[in-house]
Amino acid sequence: MELVSEESEKYPAEKIEEIKKNASATKDNSPLYSIQYDSLAEGLEPIYFWLLDFMKDPRPSGLGMDEVIKSKDEYEAAVGSGFFSELGTKATRMQEQAMKMMGTINTVVRSMINLIYDLREFEIRLDTYSDLNSNDKDKRESAEIALRVLWMDQVDIKRGRGSINMLARELQFVTLRDSFLYAKSEEDVNNIDLNDRVKRILKSRLNEYFKWKGYSEKELRKRYNIEKAYLKSQVNSLKHYTAWVKPYLIAAKKLGMTNFGAENPNIVNLFNNVEIHLTLLGKKKIKPRDVYPEYSKLKLDSGYNSCVEIEIAFRTVPRGVQSQQGLVYLHSGKTEINFRAYALTDKELEDINKLKTEEELDLIEGMTEVSLKEIQEDIEHFLGKPEEEKKEEKPKLSNPFSGIFGGFKQALKPLKSVYETLRFRNVEMIKSFEEDKIKEYAKDDAKARCYTIYDLYKKAHGMLAW
Repeated sequence: MELVSEESEKYPAEKIEEIKKNASATKDNSPLYSIQYDSLAEGLEPIYFWLLDFMKDPRPSGLGMDEVIKSKDEYEAAVGSGFFSELGTKATRMQEQAMKMMGTINTVVRSMINLIYDLREFEIRLDTYSDLNSNDKDKRESAEIALRVLWMDQVDIKRGRGSINMLARELQFVTLRDSFLYAKSEEDVNNIDLNDRVKRILKSRLNEYFKWKGYSEKELRKRYNIEKAYLKSQVNSLKHYTAWVKPYLIAAKKLGMTNFGAENPNIVNLFNNVEIHLTLLGKKKIKPRDVYPEYSKLKLDSGYNSCVEIEIAFRTVPRGVQSQQGLVYLHSGKTEINFRAYALTDKELEDINKLKTEEELDLIEGMTEVSLKEIQEDIEHFLGKPEEEKKEEKPKLSNPFSGIFGGFKQALKPLKSVYETLRFRNVEMIKSFEEDKIKEYAKDDAKARCYTIYDLYKKAHGMLAW
């Protein structure tokens, strides 16, 4: 019985929080700084873009982060609000269009499955024809008998009572079936001990069989190639339909609401209010020489980054304003901004991005890609896949003195392993110490950047600062 580890049972969001908690500049991943104020006269857009631009702008006018990403974009609207109705209508349009295309995708997948089953049957039949030209005598005889049985069961059987099987079973032509399987040619029938009536029937049936064998192989190979080409076109169509439907599925998912909790007091069903959560994550690469000049030649398994995360929680009362582009909603209300500092490695940032993509697109990929993955092996079998270029290995010249020094190497091998073990431990201890120093520097740098944007935001918005 296979046991599932606790790590594999965690959701992507839980894994992301665990990575951040281990890399946080605070013990419990609590915010370094926090701002809460009512912004009834100021919309959410100026707040968001001020923070985004300040993080991206190079110093001294900004934080000078190398990259800034939007890691969270969620909202929940009261079901009785006009904002909920407006976005619900847009989401429904996206869903309807996506479902139409998903129906087409399902039709193409069913067609591909039928083609694969047909090609499997054709392949089995064609293998029998190929065995007729085999150098192995037993293979040739087995293939010939198999084709003759196939002809009797699928072609000759259409004669009804006049078929070989029915004649042998009901009209006592007991030798006819065995003779048909044994005779090599029409001329060979004369050398078989049979009565004239059986010989005449046998010759006519052998003549029909040999004609069928030649034509059927040509037609079967032609049909096989046609269906392979059709399968290829269906695969290309499926890829196109999948690419076309993804934007609609993604748009429908983005327009969908996030449930911040059934007991969320900020949302009242009959009120006209919305709660929005946005998160910006900026990173700045830390170079080892920034910590100590002696670390300039230090090689790390994964680089460290000074990361600043800004979380914006906005409780707003949207107001609809008619413009030339249509109905536009202006947001104003209470703003809460939290600033956090992290020291994240390149590997941890990569893991966070993968988990975020998995969390957002798991359903979408399941709907659009699982069908193709399930039959990918069969598709590659019939259509082939690009072969990797094989590198030609140069012949190695043998060393004539290798036997002389082999004994010395064998004797020194235990000493070498002890030396390598001690050396590895020493290098690892030094490397761990240096990485800890770089990680602490990255945390201190992230803290300083958090304070800079926190302090200047308050000053720029006329708040008390010191």
